[in-house]
Amino acid sequence: MFSADFLVFCSILSAAWCQSVQIPKTLNTTSGSCVLIPCQMTTLRESVLDNSPVVSWRRGSLWKYYDTNYFTSTHRQKEPETRVIGDLRKKNCTSVMRNLTSQHSDRYFFRIQTTDYTFTDNKAVRITVSDSLPEPNVIVPVLREGELANLTCTVPAPCPSLPPNVTWAPVLSGNITQGTWLNADGTQSAFAIWEFVPSFTHHELKVNCASIHPVDGGDKQASKQVILSVEYPPKETRFSPPGLVWLGDNLTLTCQSNANPPADHSWFMKREGVEEKLGDSPVLSFIATQEKTGEYICEAQNIQGAMNSTSLHINIKGISFTTFLSILVLLSVLIFLLFLILIIHRRCKAPHRQETTQVENIYANSSAVKSQQLQPNNDIYNIKPEFTFEKSQDDRNIYVNY
Repeated sequence: MFSADFLVFCSILSAAWCQSVQIPKTLNTTSGSCVLIPCQMTTLRESVLDNSPVVSWRRGSLWKYYDTNYFTSTHRQKEPETRVIGDLRKKNCTSVMRNLTSQHSDRYFFRIQTTDYTFTDNKAVRITVSDSLPEPNVIVPVLREGELANLTCTVPAPCPSLPPNVTWAPVLSGNITQGTWLNADGTQSAFAIWEFVPSFTHHELKVNCASIHPVDGGDKQASKQVILSVEYPPKETRFSPPGLVWLGDNLTLTCQSNANPPADHSWFMKREGVEEKLGDSPVLSFIATQEKTGEYICEAQNIQGAMNSTSLHINIKGISFTTFLSILVLLSVLIFLLFLILIIHRRCKAPHRQETTQVENIYANSSAVKSQQLQPNNDIYNIKPEFTFEKSQDDRNIYVNY
């Protein structure tokens, strides 16, 4: 084994004088999974590669125990299971650590050894094993209505033999492409690219990128939610009609539109074929006069386009509402006075009618009495004569004696 002073000397002098490797500084993985360590050797001593070299990764926390009598089987069990999958003859020392747990989080140093040559690199790769999954990384470009866009979701794939499955949900339209790619540092990532043409219906839509990781003991899932922001021109530009307008009224017209980014609003009035711009504001306020009679239009505009509202013709009446109200009150007073006069007139005629009614009642009673006096009594004529004969005892004797 080279001493620390020799390693420093090699790093200061030149890589051509000693062995060195290219490895990433940090790697992350999940408990129950594995991790790929990209590794590339640079050396001028080709004889080392032809002499059946053995590659290992020494754990930093056990550094003081290596190459001593204190290094026991207990220490050996604390080292993760490591296997070189690269071709050493092509200076590829890429390795895989398997069955990792959170207790394996540590710094690891590359070591190559033959019967007559040993080298341990002074650079370490820090491996972090977490019980939780990393959150997916989502890249959302600027979305514009009608333009093809790609939403990209990636997660680390530390174990090439068991890459995670990445997908999008919900997918309302378009296609999803899934796979893995090689990063610049030699690590791998799993990805899902959602290709679609956004519309204003996708604005503020909540979508999720989910990754399912196969690990020991079952699958684990991680997800990330994003809210889409789609740029689109104004739609549904409108304003509410003011209703009946009177001379002198204070009018306020408010224009609204559905747009992203929010639209700027402008007001126009057409009168006798001439269009006049009234201002740049969603709210238009003015006092109703004869000169304000005309056709009103609201225009909404943003960087994506413009849209006009439907036109509204406002006709200013020739009488103010206050005058109309005064006339209405005057008519109400006149109607009330007329009604009052009718009531007084009826009350004045009421006594004469009562006297006439009493005379009529007296005359009617007198006629009824006379009629009863002149009417014959029918009971006298309806008497039927009744004859009763009583036979005395004397009469019977007379007839018997005779």
